[in-house]
Amino acid sequence: MRLLRFVGLICLMLACSLASAFGAGVSVRAVVDRQQVVLGEGLALEIQVEGSESPKEPDLSAITDFSVVSRGGQQNSSESVSIINGHLERLSRRGYVFNYQLTPQREGRLVIPPLTVVVDKQSYQTQAIPILVNKPQESEDFKLRLGLNKEQAYVGEPIVLTVTWYIGKDVKGFNFNLPLLNDPRFSVSDGPGPALDPKRDEVVRIPAPGGDILAEKARGVLNGNNYLTVSFSKTLTAKEPGRLTLPQATVSCQALSGYTQGRGHDPFSGFFPNDFFGGPRQVYRTVVAPSNQPTLTVLPLPSQGRPADFTGLVGAYSLAVTATPTQVKVGDPITLTVQVAGPAVAGVKLPDLARELGADFKVPDEMAPGEGSGVLKTFTQTIRASKAGVKEIPSLHLSYFNPASSRYETASSQPVPLKVSAAKTVTLQDAYGAPDKRTLKTAAGGINFNYEGPELLENQEPVDSLGLGRGAEAALVVPPALWAIFGLVLVAVRRRHRDSTSRRARQAGRILTAELNRISEGAGGEGYLALGRALRDYLGAKLNRNPAALTYADVEPGLAALGAGPECLARLRQVMEGCEAAKYAGPGLGGADFGRLVELARRVASDLG
Repeated sequence: MRLLRFVGLICLMLACSLASAFGAGVSVRAVVDRQQVVLGEGLALEIQVEGSESPKEPDLSAITDFSVVSRGGQQNSSESVSIINGHLERLSRRGYVFNYQLTPQREGRLVIPPLTVVVDKQSYQTQAIPILVNKPQESEDFKLRLGLNKEQAYVGEPIVLTVTWYIGKDVKGFNFNLPLLNDPRFSVSDGPGPALDPKRDEVVRIPAPGGDILAEKARGVLNGNNYLTVSFSKTLTAKEPGRLTLPQATVSCQALSGYTQGRGHDPFSGFFPNDFFGGPRQVYRTVVAPSNQPTLTVLPLPSQGRPADFTGLVGAYSLAVTATPTQVKVGDPITLTVQVAGPAVAGVKLPDLARELGADFKVPDEMAPGEGSGVLKTFTQTIRASKAGVKEIPSLHLSYFNPASSRYETASSQPVPLKVSAAKTVTLQDAYGAPDKRTLKTAAGGINFNYEGPELLENQEPVDSLGLGRGAEAALVVPPALWAIFGLVLVAVRRRHRDSTSRRARQAGRILTAELNRISEGAGGEGYLALGRALRDYLGAKLNRNPAALTYADVEPGLAALGAGPECLARLRQVMEGCEAAKYAGPGLGGADFGRLVELARRVASDLG
C-alpha cells in the first residue's frame, strides 16, 4: 500500500513538472471595450496574460486595418488568504495586461486578427475579434475641413494644406485621425508659417504618430454660424502625377450632450436648498466629425530642358552666400555661409562645392546638413584657398522648376571678393634666429661684423691655448656627466610639460561647465557667441591648440585620436555649426535652438571627460 502511495506521489510530481514545463496555467486573451465604432473613433484593446508577470511584448504586425498606439502595460497580480474550517489557504494569481488604443482606418466589418504573445519561450495566441465600423455623420455642432491653397500643382511642388476643426459645443478630450500623414502618394512636412510657441494659451497640442502637432485656437464662421476653431497647416508635396483625392480625416471628442440630476447614492442629495450636493451634472457622449475630401490635379515635370544637376526642387528659390574672413593666407579656414530661400527648404541640399568652387579651394568631403525649415535654410561650411592670388569665391548655383513660368531656372549667388596671400615658409635658419646682415654695421676701429668672402672657407688649425693636448680639451668640453645631467633635466622638463598640459585639460572641463551654467538662455545673439567662445577655449585646452580660430574640421582628427565616438563628434559638430550659423546669419535665421545647443555642449564635455 505504501509502495502504491509512493508511486502515485512520484507520478503527481512528474505531472506537475511537465505541466510547468509546457506552460500549464498560462492563458492569453484579447478584450475590447466595444465592438461597434464610428470611423475615426478609437477603441481600447487589452491583451490579458494569466499565469505570468513578465510576458514579451505582443507582435502587432498582423493589425493592418487599424492604427495602433501603445498605452503601456502593468502587472495584474493578486494574493489572498482565507481560513476555512481552521485551515489556512493562500491563493496567488499572477498576470500582466498590455493596453492599446486602436483607430479604424476604413469602414465596414473589420477583424482584429489573432495576436501572438510569448511567455517563457512558449507562443500563445489571442482569439480574433470582429469590429463593425460605421460611417461618421456630420452634425451642425462639429465640422472638420481640409483646404488646399491650389487645385493644380506639379509633382514635387509644395502645397499648403490647412486643417480646421469647427467646435460648436463644449468638449473634453479629442483624437485626430489623419491618414494623409501616412499616405505614400504624398510627403508631408511642417507648414510654411513660423513655428507656434507651445507656451501660449492659444496653442493646442494634437498627438500624431510623427510627433505632436501644434494647432492654434481662434474664432471662425462657417455657413453663417460662429464656432471656436482649432487649426494648423502642413506643407503637402505630391510624389506622382494624376488626379489625387485626399483621404478623409476625422476627429472624435467627448461632447457635452446635456445635464442630469446627480442624486445617485449621495446621502445628502436634495437635503440642502437648491440641491447643493445633488445639482445637475454634465453628460458627455462621443462624437466623430468627418472631413471633406478635396481633389488635387498633379502634373508631371517636363523632361525637356531639365538640367543635369536638377534635384527635384519645385517653386521659386534664391541663393545668398557670405564668407568670413575675406583676407586670408593659403590654407587658412574660411567660413562659408549659404542661405537658400524658397517655398519648402526642408529637403534642400548644399550645392556641390567641390565642383562649383573648382581647384582654387579645398572642400571637406563631408558636407554640413544645414539648419532651418519652412522657407529658409542655412548651411555653414569651412573651405580653404589652395593657392595665392585667388580674387573671389565664385557664384554658386541651384536649379529648380518654376511653376509660374513652367520652365527650369537656376538661382545664382553673387561672387564674394577674396584676397589670398601666400603663406610664409619657416626655414631652419628662421627657427634658429640667424642675424639679418642688413642690420649689422662696422664699428669704428673695432671688429667688422659683416663677414664675407671665400677666405671664411679656409681650413684653420685649432690653437692649443692651454697646452693640455687635444684629448684633454675634448674631455673638458664634452664630459659624459654633463650630458647625463642635461638628459635628466630634459626628461623632467618634458614630464612637467605633459603634467601641465594634462592638468590644464582637466581644468578645462570644469571651466566649461561653469561657463555653460553662467550663460543665460535669454542672451540672444550674444549667448551664441559666448557659447562658441567657451567651447573653443575648452577644445584648445583639451588638444593643446590655439583656440582663436578652431573649427570642427580642425579638432575632429585630434578628438577622434583621443577616443571620441561618432555620436560625441556629431553633437560637437551641431553645436559649433549652430553657433557659427547664428554668428553669421543671426539667431532668428541661422541659429539653432540655444537651449538645445547648451545641452549638447554639456553632453560633449561629459563624453570627453
